[in-house]
Amino acid sequence: MNYLLVDIRDNNILAFRHFLLEGPQAWEPLKRELQTDDETAAGYVSLLLGAFSVAVRRKFSPSCTVADIVRFVADLRIKAEEDSVTIDPLFIEDVIRRAVDAPPLNDDESPGDLTSVLNAKVFILLHLVAESNFSEPDLDRFIEDVTNYTRDWLAAQRTESTPRPPSLAP
Repeated sequence: MNYLLVDIRDNNILAFRHFLLEGPQAWEPLKRELQTDDETAAGYVSLLLGAFSVAVRRKFSPSCTVADIVRFVADLRIKAEEDSVTIDPLFIEDVIRRAVDAPPLNDDESPGDLTSVLNAKVFILLHLVAESNFSEPDLDRFIEDVTNYTRDWLAAQRTESTPRPPSLAP
């Protein structure tokens, strides 16, 4: 992925807002516009991943305990069963632990393949958004926080992917 080309555009933010208000089905009418190239699609996916991080950190920070995460995952599993969704509690717990910088359950750099991680994060994000019951101004603030967080993350990725002169290489 060339992060130098990825940007958060107005259409990404609009699609993200629709997603938060209407759920995953909001993606369908916008799919063609947002999948024109990898970088445009990456802007939208980056917002989803940024939203997961912001929402999880709001829920569990500043004083997160492992017991809080375990309790949340148990409640999430109960809700998932009501919705006929199967989730792996250890996988979900590991994804959350990594987001709040708690010790992961396994030593692997990533808890799973990209699709599984994205699906888990989206599931958790939708649950946290529903739980938050945002007013319109609160939703606007959340979207602004997510957009700023994601832009900062993308800027860090650009810095890491920018070639360095040989004398500055580690």
